[in-house]
Amino acid sequence: MKKNKIFNSNLFKFIVISVCLFFIYSFFNENEKIFNIILNANYKNSLLIILLSMILIILYSVLTLTALKDICKIKISFKKWYLIYFNSQFLNSIPFFGILYRAKQLKKFDLNYDKFVGMYIMIKWLYLSSFFFILGIETLLFFYNISFFNIKIFLIFFALGLFLISFPYFFGKIFYKVIEKYNLTNYFIFSRLKKLLNLFIISSLNKDFIKKFLKIFICIHLVELLVIIILINSIQTDIILKDSYIIFVGTQLIDAINIIPQNIFIAEIGIGFLVQELKYDFELGVLIKLYLRFLIFFSSIFLAVIYNFYYKLYTKH
Repeated sequence: MKKNKIFNSNLFKFIVISVCLFFIYSFFNENEKIFNIILNANYKNSLLIILLSMILIILYSVLTLTALKDICKIKISFKKWYLIYFNSQFLNSIPFFGILYRAKQLKKFDLNYDKFVGMYIMIKWLYLSSFFFILGIETLLFFYNISFFNIKIFLIFFALGLFLISFPYFFGKIFYKVIEKYNLTNYFIFSRLKKLLNLFIISSLNKDFIKKFLKIFICIHLVELLVIIILINSIQTDIILKDSYIIFVGTQLIDAINIIPQNIFIAEIGIGFLVQELKYDFELGVLIKLYLRFLIFFSSIFLAVIYNFYYKLYTKH
């Protein structure tokens, strides 16, 4: 029985890896322009972006692990978590597969699927709230004159950040009154929504977690900004810093709202229109996003391969 189980497990892994490799091949085969960009781009910059992208993946894994340990109270070693996270990044070449793999692996550590989904929504909520606040600070300091509909852009960012961070509290008060008044607690949707709101409030009141979260978030934000600036400069050197910053904000906001897995094509088109509004070619925006996808994708694969090799050596000893 054990031999059959091991055989089936290895066969399943082989099939999954084969499917991932097929998706990777298809991606590169259908996006030949990426290779032309790489040939014409600054090679040193590409290596630097790959290195920074690997640092980003590690930072995101630390951010998630912090939430898992401080909020969900799961017990998992750093080495095991990094194996799960890096492998899931590689498996993201198949839509939804990476996140499903991560959820299944974490279930072994007593994290049920409801709490898994809630934790990721909570991280997204905190991340977006923090993102708008830091954009408010940056635009106040460096781009004070930028306005949108005659309103200073930094005021809009601060307002959005304040709205997002306070939303669970104001909505929660109304929601709790409604479910108590109409006795809706036992209904599946309302009970899950109540748990999600509680998770939001508990996490935001956990001072130690918030301190750790903000430190990691600031590091992620600065590295992501640096990646975009270097990447844009390696493709087209005449784009000014202010425009590079606007493109960075645009990529972050588009990626934050997932309409389809990883917003494939939607993000490219969105950045294309944004770059066009900045008086550059539409194709340039599409290529910026494609090039960024390729480098992050390559970094994920490279990191997963290296870590799996290290993990196997580590477990043998």
